[in-house]
Amino acid sequence: MNANFDCDVLVIGLGPAGMAVSAMSDALGLKVTAIEENKIGGECLNVGCIPSKALLKTAKLRQMTEHFEAMGITAVGKPDASNPFQRVRSVVKQVNEGKTTKMFEKLDLVLGKGSARFIDSHTVEVEGVRKIRARKIFICTGTKPHIPHIKGIDSIPVLTNDNLFELNHVPKSMLVIGGGAIGSEMGQAISRLGAKVTILNAASCLLPRADSYAGELLCSEFKKEGIEVVNSSKIKEIISIEDGLRIILEGGKSYEAEKLLVAAGREINFDKLNLEAAGIKYSKKSGILVDDFLRTSRKHIYAVGDCNGYRQFTHAAMHQGMLALINAMSPTLFKKKYKNYVVPWSVFTEPEVSHTGFSENELREM
Repeated sequence: MNANFDCDVLVIGLGPAGMAVSAMSDALGLKVTAIEENKIGGECLNVGCIPSKALLKTAKLRQMTEHFEAMGITAVGKPDASNPFQRVRSVVKQVNEGKTTKMFEKLDLVLGKGSARFIDSHTVEVEGVRKIRARKIFICTGTKPHIPHIKGIDSIPVLTNDNLFELNHVPKSMLVIGGGAIGSEMGQAISRLGAKVTILNAASCLLPRADSYAGELLCSEFKKEGIEVVNSSKIKEIISIEDGLRIILEGGKSYEAEKLLVAAGREINFDKLNLEAAGIKYSKKSGILVDDFLRTSRKHIYAVGDCNGYRQFTHAAMHQGMLALINAMSPTLFKKKYKNYVVPWSVFTEPEVSHTGFSENELREM
């Protein structure tokens, strides 16, 4: 390694994309430094895929035991529905502090010390901690929940997947804004744990990325379980009331609940990165601009996973991480184009919905 560099590979963000780059780089014998502002595992492990599926499983077990008890069959080991979130938190903590952290013990890890900020195209600073100069840099910073601009939303406590699992009890009722994967999965889970759930969905059917008949089927199943789904809903205002909140739709119809979960998509946030200092081109709407090989406008800097705006899924981010490192280490002839790979996805409701390739609507538009 050139004496002018502190490391071969610098990874910004240790979610699935950053974990893949870091682990593979270390296995190749490269000197790796990784910066993670919050927790190893990113959204997926801490507030996304893993805890949400654990909550869905807990909710399913509760539903099954209640069904057996209604038939006069005594259920053994019935899950505690009063605080399933505590169980989820304890399992996530065990995974994070055990196996996950140990995977990266060999790295030069800057964990929980602050956010990364470019000084120039090879130098990144963790303010007040250190400056790191790297030969190759991989930006793997992910996304955060999008909070829509709705009148009154700032006046009430809002739940997203970032803080949903911090609850200490199942609310009596919940309104969900958004009928995508997160809104559908968590809506069904919270309903099965005993809450009255209403989903306010701006699209014409649930799961707008899927074929419409899949969303229609899921909607009909939700209604059988007592989950109210209001499609094509346009929210006029949210107001705080004594026991929670009230959402007023355009047209005047209103809905009340104890809690509000916002699942209205994701947004890319790289304001702290100071990308301009590195000469990296980006779009505030679509993300950091990359070429076919995941390189930014600075060819030694890669933008991997959700931050480049393409197929924002955990498995896609991890796959991109692997491809980006292969491309960084390979001559042009052997580089891999990341868009050549089909990205399947699944929503773990009941019934489950899985998809690969183009949707019917996309094909019709083409």
